[in-house]
Amino acid sequence: MTTIPPATPAPTARPPRLPASLPPPQPPTSTPEELLAGADRLLGTATASTTGVWPRAVALLLRHALEEALRRYWQARKPELARCPPHAQALCLESYADPDTARRWSATWAGLSRACHYHGYELAPTHAELCAWRDDVERVIGALVPRTQ
Repeated sequence: MTTIPPATPAPTARPPRLPASLPPPQPPTSTPEELLAGADRLLGTATASTTGVWPRAVALLLRHALEEALRRYWQARKPELARCPPHAQALCLESYADPDTARRWSATWAGLSRACHYHGYELAPTHAELCAWRDDVERVIGALVPRTQ
C-alpha cells in the first residue's frame, strides 16, 4: 500500500484583501422644500416621455422630502437620532413632536413607500392620491421645520 503525503497548500500570489472602510455618507443637499418643489413640477408637467414613470417618481420625491424633514428635525433636536433609519426616527417622533404629526408622518410615509414600488397586481398611484400625499407632506414639513429654528 502506498502512502500519499498530505497536500501542502499552494502559496497565494497575494495576501487576502481586507474590506476597505467606507467613507461616511455625504449629507443630502436637497432640502425638503426643494424636493417638494420637484414633485410639484412633475405633478404639473407629466408628458408623453414620462408616461408610466412620473407617478412613482413623484412618490419617491415626496417620501424623500418626508425623510429629509425628519432627519433635519432630529439633527436640531437630538443629533444622534439623525443617523438612525427613518423607521426608528419615526418611532421616537411621537415622544418629541405632537402625536398628530407623528401619525401623519408614519401614515404618509407608509403610503408613499407602497406607491414607490412596482407590483404586478397594482396600478400606479393616481394624480389625486399623489396630490393628497403632497398636501400631507407639506403639513408634516411645516410642523417639523419651525422646531428646528
